[in-house]
Amino acid sequence: MPRVPAAVVMVLVLAGCVPVHGPRGTYLDVIRPDQHPPLIGASAAADSLWGPADQSEAGDGIAESRRTELEQLVRRFNPTVVLPPGDFVRVGGRKYRLFPTNAALFADTLRIDYIRTAPYQFYDSLNVTLAAISADSLRALVAAARAYQADPDMLAAWYFDFPGGNPKEWWQAYARLRTGPDSVRWGRPTVYAHPFVNPNGRVIIQYWFFYPFNDYIGNHEGDWEHVDVMLSEDPTAIEGANYFFHARSITLPQGKLQPEVVDGTHIIVYVGGRMYNVLDYPIRIVAGDRNEGSHGNFPFAGEWEAAAGLGAPESVKGVGGDSSRVLSHDQFDVVLTPEPTRIDYPRRPEALREWGWLILPVRWGFPAAPSLGSEIKALDLGNRSPYGPAYNTSWNRLAPTLLFPAYRIKKLSFARSAIEDLLQPWYYLYIFRSPRYVNDVRTVANRQELERLGLAPRRGWGERGMGGPILGVHVGFPTEGFSDLYGRSTGISLWRNFWAKFRFGAVELVGGYQKFQRTAGQGGALFVYPITANVVVRAPDALFRPYASLGAGAYGWDSRIYISPTERVLRVGWDLGWSGNVGFEYYLRPRVALDVGLRYHATGGPGPDIGISDGKLRFFTLWVGHYVRF
Repeated sequence: MPRVPAAVVMVLVLAGCVPVHGPRGTYLDVIRPDQHPPLIGASAAADSLWGPADQSEAGDGIAESRRTELEQLVRRFNPTVVLPPGDFVRVGGRKYRLFPTNAALFADTLRIDYIRTAPYQFYDSLNVTLAAISADSLRALVAAARAYQADPDMLAAWYFDFPGGNPKEWWQAYARLRTGPDSVRWGRPTVYAHPFVNPNGRVIIQYWFFYPFNDYIGNHEGDWEHVDVMLSEDPTAIEGANYFFHARSITLPQGKLQPEVVDGTHIIVYVGGRMYNVLDYPIRIVAGDRNEGSHGNFPFAGEWEAAAGLGAPESVKGVGGDSSRVLSHDQFDVVLTPEPTRIDYPRRPEALREWGWLILPVRWGFPAAPSLGSEIKALDLGNRSPYGPAYNTSWNRLAPTLLFPAYRIKKLSFARSAIEDLLQPWYYLYIFRSPRYVNDVRTVANRQELERLGLAPRRGWGERGMGGPILGVHVGFPTEGFSDLYGRSTGISLWRNFWAKFRFGAVELVGGYQKFQRTAGQGGALFVYPITANVVVRAPDALFRPYASLGAGAYGWDSRIYISPTERVLRVGWDLGWSGNVGFEYYLRPRVALDVGLRYHATGGPGPDIGISDGKLRFFTLWVGHYVRF
């Protein structure tokens, strides 16, 4: 048996637990054990909200004189939630929607995996049923988890687990739970309400929602999402709200945009949603994922630009005529959630029966679910399960923060929304979606820090990007003597022509090929293969960004001239040449632009051997494609 902390051994002996063997360390390539974030503490103003901790009969740090008042407060402002349409499982003709559930149902069994450091491999595992151990043993377990230091020869991964290893199995397990012996508890929507006092003395209520899994591109077990409700000084009214989604946040009011509210004190939260991009249907068909139900929290229904992964938009649906997707504020079990640093579990270990899950520094779900790149380790995204709310950087903090930068929104007109969809070939199935919102400005951290974190594309000398007409068109126009023998060349996507460019700061590398059909004589074709290095000058970042470039490089060519229906003459060679280019980028997403460019090329070629009078190849190329920044 691996060497483990004495406190854990005591827990196992008292609970009668035994090691469980199995291939549980499949996440080791993408995640390191023994790493967990710190528990986020409370401000000095916590006593003014919760009352003296020593006056808590339950040991949870909530003074009895404040408990009823706080419970009424969090119920008064509890949100109404609108669920996404496709996030459900059907059993016997009945829909069972995936909604925020009781986290304690998920946290019934703690799993501890042990991993050798040399060689780095899975060694053994233990299961601890938390309800089966004594309060003193539970106290020892929590203390061991929070104070645990890695053995030099053995690491440990602590986590709760949900049945199944992929979305299909998760849904099957969820169907069993919603229809099984404990279906009543699994069928009760639950929200965890945690009030705190911000630096200006106002009361903020965080409402945390827990979902057993996330079946949405970045599949993972366990999903904690939340919103903040900012109260007036009274506090009897709502002054604002923060909505969190995908490491971003929206704060309202924002200009003329106000939170949607029902019954005066309950904001409406629209739960995302579906990501739209070129991978949408391949993911659904090949991987079997639903690609719906991100569980991010949004203030309005609509199409949210750059909200999802890879800068893609997320579709968030309104109620429409389906009231079954609405969880009214009065349908929830609202759980007043204390400050974990105030829970007196060393002296009152029985408090851990209710709040052990809040204090334990464990992952909520199998550490890393399979990702789209799992078969190629370099591409494995490692879809990781989260830690609990008290280990989230937004616990006791208002948005925006460095890790939850602000999403500034403005509504797009119907005309612009339709035009942008039509400019993107993979959006032909999704046109005329309205309303639309765009990520206009991010103002939380300086631009350099956002670029370093990958939350904004790099600019200036740091810009990196690639482009081409893979999802577009490319047309070549021969000029002067070249045009006397060869006609215009038109390519769509990879057919007939292909071009690509790679940009590194002010340097742009361009390469590809262009096929020109011979119109003289028996016919034929001329292939031109330019590879050029160019200096590019760009306008500042904006929705519409013009650019120009000038460069030179090597031009290969391949001439094929038919002298009879069955015979042709082949000539190949290369020469130096130069090119100039003007164009513009129209940014459909913060990182993705429609790219329109006109480029002029001049180089030597086969010359008189193929009939070109001056021996030069001169031509224009026009491409309409996309440019992606990193």
